[in-house]
Amino acid sequence: MLKRFGIIIILFLLAIPSQLPARDNKTISVANLEWLPYSGRFIENHGIGLEIISAAFQSMGYDVKYNFMSWTLTLEEVKAGNYDAVGTAYYTDERAETYQFSESFLESPIVFFKRKDTSIDWNGDLKALKDYRIGVVKGYANSPEFDSADYLDKVESTSEVLLLKKIIYKQADLIVLDKFAGFYSMKEKLFGADKRKLEPIDPPLTVNKLYMMFSKNAPGYLQKTETFNRGLAKIKSNGTYDRIISKYGF
Repeated sequence: MLKRFGIIIILFLLAIPSQLPARDNKTISVANLEWLPYSGRFIENHGIGLEIISAAFQSMGYDVKYNFMSWTLTLEEVKAGNYDAVGTAYYTDERAETYQFSESFLESPIVFFKRKDTSIDWNGDLKALKDYRIGVVKGYANSPEFDSADYLDKVESTSEVLLLKKIIYKQADLIVLDKFAGFYSMKEKLFGADKRKLEPIDPPLTVNKLYMMFSKNAPGYLQKTETFNRGLAKIKSNGTYDRIISKYGF
């Protein structure tokens, strides 16, 4: 009786679907946040960043499986080795201690957005902004100088959409966003007149490069990083990369 009960328990446990991605030698598991137009669950080919990643790996005979979650959870899951990589990320020295970075494959202009009905002078000197409330997405890396500027009044949001609403409802004077992500979010996530209330200001805070971040706790991470780098070079040389860039208007 006990033996039969034990067999039943084992079969039951085996029947429970795993929440972790299945792994094989020719599949790369990638975790990423919803960050339109770079990455998204429901947009064509999951957005420009992930389409480039897929094309690079496919040129080397690999498939890529994506899962979407919050940014904080993305970093935790990849750090633990439950996924092979983060799809789109900025480089920081702190992150480089935990993750293996690929070659960069896109650029991300980081800008301040303001309400069109306000006048704010920005000439590149962060100290000139110390009297303003500046909205940021929690956990995002923007620029080393900005992120370490503890003299600035920074107010956090957990998503880009909430950040946009924060400035629209005058809970912040400026917000920091990738320029293309900001425009996409305004177009797709805001309604009515709110779509036209904000504008970016020049110059950019910085222009970040985008990388894949591979988990140093996942098997074969160095080989997978090199495979992506070789695939990226391949699609750049055969015109695939330029076709993807042109399709999205970058």
